[in-house]
Amino acid sequence: MTQSVHCEIAVIGAGVVGVATALWLRRQGYRVLLLEREAIAAGASYGNAGTLAPYGVMPIAQPSLLKAIPSLLFSKESPFVINWARLPRLMPWLLRFLNECRASRCEANTLALMNILQHTYSGYAPLLADCPQADQHVRHNGCLYAYGTEQGFAGAQAAIALRRSLGIAQQVLNAADVEQLEPALAGQAVAGILFPESSHMDDPRAFIEALAAPLVADGTLHQATITAVQRQPNGLQLLSAEGQVYRADRAVVCGGAWSAALARQVGDRIPLDTERGYHIEFDLEDTLLNRPCCPVESAFYMTPMAGRLRVAGTVELGSINDPANPQRFDYLERHVRRVMGLTTPVARRWLGFRPSLPDSLPVIGPSPNEPRLIYAFGHQHLGLTLAGATGQLVAQCIAGKAPSWLDSFSVQRF
Repeated sequence: MTQSVHCEIAVIGAGVVGVATALWLRRQGYRVLLLEREAIAAGASYGNAGTLAPYGVMPIAQPSLLKAIPSLLFSKESPFVINWARLPRLMPWLLRFLNECRASRCEANTLALMNILQHTYSGYAPLLADCPQADQHVRHNGCLYAYGTEQGFAGAQAAIALRRSLGIAQQVLNAADVEQLEPALAGQAVAGILFPESSHMDDPRAFIEALAAPLVADGTLHQATITAVQRQPNGLQLLSAEGQVYRADRAVVCGGAWSAALARQVGDRIPLDTERGYHIEFDLEDTLLNRPCCPVESAFYMTPMAGRLRVAGTVELGSINDPANPQRFDYLERHVRRVMGLTTPVARRWLGFRPSLPDSLPVIGPSPNEPRLIYAFGHQHLGLTLAGATGQLVAQCIAGKAPSWLDSFSVQRF
């Protein structure tokens, strides 16, 4: 008979949010187990654009998107696609998303994101101080948005004004400024915006693995696919597909796109779905760029990483079980070759799943049905950015010291 393993707090999921959460809880003196079905940073935490984006206050759902929906859905050059065969299942999420496009909801979501994004670096600071090996992977060169058309730049003015009103650092650039910062973009931009406080990782997986090294070394990490959460008088019982039983006084769900299934077991129905994210990589001795650059009209990021250029982005709504869509890879390759003039063959292609909620806000905080279960998932495009802040907030929740603004991220908003 399998003997149960006991801990004070079990953290389910070893992506960057789970790793940061486990580290924050250990700093508070808790005995933690980190439970992961695959490997450290095996999913979206590995395949993202590698940026820390404290400027990312704009939710995906905004009023301006409503006018653009027809072209986004039906243009062959759209960075946003839907697998129409999945539409019946996606419809409830899409209807919620359209509701979040209202001006009042967009404003509320923007302010909520601003509250948590202010803690991007302070949330990471003690973790990086403890782990200089991880800090060595962080590059502080900012991030550049490049606008290829005057129309595209004109459409950005409202967002520029909003970020300015919130005190977010940004520098508006002309074409010559863009070319001076990034000579590889010469002739490709009529204007740009530099976010000087943004950073990026030269290798996201290596960064997260370095952070997690102490958790691996002392046996905190266990390979386990958690399939069930059972409430007991003295805590929570977690059952794994491998047959192991874990007993925890509390548990934190950081399972990304797979989290909603565990939440349902305690009666929380959370409208979590997935954006299927894609990237391609080119092996290059000279990555040509000095910082992450986004050709805004094409809606992807080009990030210089160790020995390679990663091109990540676009949004596809479908199913976790659908195979990769080759047209999404083709979109990225065609447009990056146009922008950068690359002739090097694609070295790698990747598909992953971004956990996404209709309002672009993650769920952070205790379950209303089971306070011993805490949620920390649904970060969409901001998982790497907000991991440190999320881990700190989870620790504050458990200590009864969460800030009042965290209510905006509660599951009860649904």
